[in-house]
Parts: sequence; C-alpha cells; structure tokens
Amino acid sequence: MTIRLVTDSSADLPEEWVREFGITVVGLHVVEEGDRAVSTAAVTPDELSAIYQELLDDPDCTGIVSVHLSRDLSRTWESAADAATRFGGRVLVSDSRCAGMAFGAAVAQCAWAANNGLGLSATYELAERICRGASTFAALESLESLRRGGRISAVAALFGSALAMRPIIVLRNGSVDLAAKARTTTKAHERLRALLRDEVGRGDVLVVVHQHEALERAREMATEIRKETPFPERVLVVDFDEVLAWHLGPGTVGVSVTDLVDTAFPIPPVSPQDDD
Repeated sequence: MTIRLVTDSSADLPEEWVREFGITVVGLHVVEEGDRAVSTAAVTPDELSAIYQELLDDPDCTGIVSVHLSRDLSRTWESAADAATRFGGRVLVSDSRCAGMAFGAAVAQCAWAANNGLGLSATYELAERICRGASTFAALESLESLRRGGRISAVAALFGSALAMRPIIVLRNGSVDLAAKARTTTKAHERLRALLRDEVGRGDVLVVVHQHEALERAREMATEIRKETPFPERVLVVDFDEVLAWHLGPGTVGVSVTDLVDTAFPIPPVSPQDDD
C-alpha cells in the first residue's frame, strides 16, 4: 500500500526523477494569442480531481499528498484544496510557499520516503517541513516579466530597471523580494553566488541551478558552486518550466536550495541539456 505524490510543472522535476519516484505532474497552462504567450493559468479543481480519482482507483494507492507552487503566486493550491474535499481526507494538500526545484526536490524526497513505507500524515508533514527551509534565488535580466505578470510591483520594477540594473530576487516563504542588484549580468551572477554561500554551506542540501535561455551561464554557475561544496554531485542543472520562464524572462539563471533530510536519498542523474 502506497502514498502517491502529485505536484505541478512549476516544480521543474526532471523526467528522470518523475519516473524514478513515481510522481504525478500536472501541467500549468500558458495562455497564447496567435503564436505569442500572453499570460499563464492555474490548474482547475476538475483537472486535479480527475487525477486524484485515477490514482485512488488503484487499490495499492491509499492516499495522496499534493504539493504545489506557492499560493501567493498561483491559484493551483486553491484548486487542489477544492478538489481534495471530494475525497474524504484521502488527499492532503501542501502549499510549498516556493517554486521550482526548491519544492520539486522536497516532493521527490517525500515520494521516495512514501515508497519506503511512510504514511499519509507523515508524508504531508515531511513535505511541509522540507519546503519551509527551501529557497530560490534568481538573477534576472530585468523585472519587466515579473511586473507584466503581476508578481511584483511597478515601483520595484522601476527600481530594478534603473540604470540598467540586473535584479536578484529571492523567493522564500511565499514572498518575492529584491535581494540585490548589479550593473551587469556577470556582476549579478557574482552577487548571486555570494548570497548562496550561507545557503549551500548550512549542511546537507540539494542545489539546483535553473535557467531560461541561459544554459551556458547556468553551467558556469553550477561549476562555481560545486567548488564551494563538499558534495558537488548534489548540484544539478535543469530548465525552468514554461510558466516560470514566462514570468522570469529570458536570460534568467536561478538557484534553488533544499534540505536533504536523509543522505540515503538516491539522486537520479539528469540528462545533459541541449544548448539553447
């Protein structure tokens, strides 16, 4: 008897991880007009309800933990909470209060623990605990994409674009804050690595470098971070999913840091990504 994990595509989980741990990923939506993306949309309660029902129809599935993008950034958590009311306590929904592999790595660890016998309530509590310690930093080329998507105020966007500044944001506990700024992309990435030193050095963590149309810079970032940790094999490079990419804009390099709660957790290798 097994607890199953459900999440959304903003968790940025590599396909290798999804297969390895048996995670169900539901895609967030990009809204297009013609051939141009103009907005994004959350998953609906009915979409999630259908997924929960299909999983629970399997007699080996005794419950579901559904972990999603911060409720301050998307209505997906609300949709999941709505859908969960239809299943009499067999589905527990967690607000990650973060984005990207900051919570994707938490979902994977929970799926692994559940596959090894962890029960429904304990799996939910583990997801809550890991996500509370997770964070994502990102060096953007500008704040325009976040402003356009309504994720940061016009005042902050103006501040970030002043004098062609490159902003560095941090997403932690549900809020997006401006952590630093720099005059060039190179300087921004140097500041990003400096901000990460305490995060990476705090103990056993998984580090994921994200990118959107900046693969070479992401690889360089990963190489530098690996030099500063005794566990270079725990530093991976993955793409931002299309929804996060739309909000963050081209040229963005981000880094997620998530606690590794059990060093026996097997980290599946990620296939090398193609150049942009």
